[in-house]
Amino acid sequence: MTLLDRFRTPSRQKHPDPAVRLAYVAELPLSERESIIAAAREDEDVRVRRAAVAKLLDPAALSAIARDDADAGVRADALNMLRDIALDVFEGVSEGDGLAAVDALAGTDRTLAQIARTSTREAIGLRALGLIDATTHAHLLGSIARHAPLEPVRQAAFAGVHERADILAVAINGEFKEIAVAAVDRLAERADLEQVAARAKNKAAAKRASAVLRELDERAARDAAPAVAATQTEEQVMSLEMPVETPVETPVVEIDEHARAERDAEAARALEEREHALAAERAQAALEVERAAELAVQQAAAEQAAAEQRARDEAEAAREAERRRQASEAEARDRRDGLNRLNQLLGRADALIQKPDLSLKTATRVLRDLKAALADVPPLPSRHDYEEVVQRLKAAQAALTPKVQDLREVAEWQQWANIGIQEQLCEKMEALRTVEDSEAVARRIRELQEQWRQAADVPRAQGEALWRRFKAVHDELWTRCEAHFAAQAGVRAENLAKKVILCERAEALSDSTNWLATADAIKGLQAEWKNVGAVTRGREKAVWERFRAACDRFFTRRQEDLAKRKTLWNENFAKKEALCLAVEALSTSTDWDRTAAEIRRLQNEWKTIGPVKKSRSEAIWQRFRAGCDAFFVRHAQRHDVARAERVAAREAICAELEALVPSPVAIDPASTEQVPEADQAPDGLVGTVRGLRGRWQQELAARGVEREQAIALDRRFAEAVARVTARWPAAFAGTEMDPDANRRQLENLVKRVEDLAASLKGSSADAELSPTTKLAAMLKEALAANTIGGKVDVESRRRAAQEEIRHAQASWSRVGPVSDEAKRPLADRFQRAIKRISETG
Repeated sequence: MTLLDRFRTPSRQKHPDPAVRLAYVAELPLSERESIIAAAREDEDVRVRRAAVAKLLDPAALSAIARDDADAGVRADALNMLRDIALDVFEGVSEGDGLAAVDALAGTDRTLAQIARTSTREAIGLRALGLIDATTHAHLLGSIARHAPLEPVRQAAFAGVHERADILAVAINGEFKEIAVAAVDRLAERADLEQVAARAKNKAAAKRASAVLRELDERAARDAAPAVAATQTEEQVMSLEMPVETPVETPVVEIDEHARAERDAEAARALEEREHALAAERAQAALEVERAAELAVQQAAAEQAAAEQRARDEAEAAREAERRRQASEAEARDRRDGLNRLNQLLGRADALIQKPDLSLKTATRVLRDLKAALADVPPLPSRHDYEEVVQRLKAAQAALTPKVQDLREVAEWQQWANIGIQEQLCEKMEALRTVEDSEAVARRIRELQEQWRQAADVPRAQGEALWRRFKAVHDELWTRCEAHFAAQAGVRAENLAKKVILCERAEALSDSTNWLATADAIKGLQAEWKNVGAVTRGREKAVWERFRAACDRFFTRRQEDLAKRKTLWNENFAKKEALCLAVEALSTSTDWDRTAAEIRRLQNEWKTIGPVKKSRSEAIWQRFRAGCDAFFVRHAQRHDVARAERVAAREAICAELEALVPSPVAIDPASTEQVPEADQAPDGLVGTVRGLRGRWQQELAARGVEREQAIALDRRFAEAVARVTARWPAAFAGTEMDPDANRRQLENLVKRVEDLAASLKGSSADAELSPTTKLAAMLKEALAANTIGGKVDVESRRRAAQEEIRHAQASWSRVGPVSDEAKRPLADRFQRAIKRISETG
């Protein structure tokens, strides 16, 4: 290794900072398979390995990771990637890779069943089916037979189904005709066939079950016919009486008495034997009937037990299917939510890139969000979505970065340019010392003040000095102008007196009935009014309204004399009064948008109506306007009402918290009574406080409270929580509201940020050395360790430090209640450490 190679920056793939390695993996293209495999198998950080596994499409490497990785999350991600490869989720995955992924999933019967049930490739579906252990997961074969999209996979799965309950489930729930009908043909129990005929989803299966039931009924009827005939014959035989001997004619010859006795004995024996045979036949028939009844009872009990077992199996299968469905939906929902969040961020970034008047603050915030999103891309619905989002994030970052740099340069340039503008404004203000016209000076001062506000953004050091210079001259000139304003106020008072006299003269003429002469006189008064100058500020409107009222009163009376227009005025007045009634009816509505549109329509209709009598014109207009204003005032105040309600809701939460801690009882120091110890915490205290905190978080989510009120309410809420936890600390021990545990969390955060500030300060100090000194120091350290390391990427460390600060600030905000005495010094240390890191960066 040459001396130069020893000082080169280390590869990002082997960088000691996990954040740098994570960013490197996120930027790797899919074609860099070897680098991705190395990161997935060898990196020490779990986040880096999981990011690499999410980009890995090698079934063999994924199989080894799923088997050997020490982290359960990495192993689960590898199995999920194998499943997605087998299901052909990613573009460009060959069938060979899919088969290899299926082989790697051997032993995960449920995942294999999912692949066989959903795959659209026959070879992959059959391979997954063949790897399922049918002895322990026979019910999975039934599920595949019911739902697999490929017929060969369904047939192969159904061939392995042997349990009666599984065959019945396929017949009832099968989605495909041939499998459902084949399952019906394998059913032998009448009760099973009746269930299929009544509940089967597939109509062909239901028809087939009904046909088999009819065949069974017909066969039973045919088999029962001979038995009925035999029974009838037996009854006939049993009903016959003993036959009577037919009398034999006595021959003429004489019969031997001994032979006659023998014949009689033989006939008696035959009759007795026949009676015994008939009795034996009746006993045998009764025994067979009893056995048939016992068999019928046993068969009914067996059928009932089988039906109950089938019901239990079906319920368990339904619950398992529901659990799988919910898990799948939750995972898909999380992936969709992650994609939506990234699309929203990209939408904001694209809008900012196209925005011509982009501000530096907004652009910097969005650029920071883009970098954070690239550093930790969540799982997305598909590989295509992941690659597209990463590409769009990089493109947005690349497009926004030069804009931010340009805006920073423009802002810096503008600050320095404003210094020159403020110096010119100071000179212009100083030049006003020689101007004698106070009115012009006052007007010019206001113009210079407006120009100063437009150029107020300057570096702090120069800005303070220029502002003191500008303000000193401004105060000096404004003191001189105040004397001019005092003299001007005297002139305005005289003008006010003149206009009051004109008002009195107009009021005296307003009741005259000499229409022509009085009209000329009032017009002359109006001309004189125009020649009088401005009056005292704040009195213009009142004196003008008084004068105008007097003039209007006369001309209204004059107009009333015009009878020919009276009818038209009345008609117009009726129309406007109807509009007033309509507006007044709408003034109390709370349907803001619809009512506002309707009132605007009525206002436009008002404009189309002609004039009315002068004496009634203003009143009807004020009435109409009052109705409109009544609604629009309420409309303008709707946010204030909502804001007051939100403030009241927060105050109610604070009051409930404060009520949990009773007011302390005053104890006389001279009393000999023993001070009672802290009482037992109320039942359900922790749950109550948690509920109040949850409500508080919900109220915080609803914005719209003034900043000062929000700060005061936040402080009140924090103090109330602190009092409750301090009153009963044992009740909150071990919870997220444990003050001691929360204080320790804050201390850990402070220590972590201070350590980070110390490490950055050391690197910053090294950066201030001369190149020769730094080179010598690096050589010395390298030779001492007998290894030469590269220079740490300062920019990467700075980005990592900023990311660590954001994580620490987020963790700080999530910490539960801590007493103010303990939190205040920790907060000061925390902010000082962050400031040191920012100054170092």
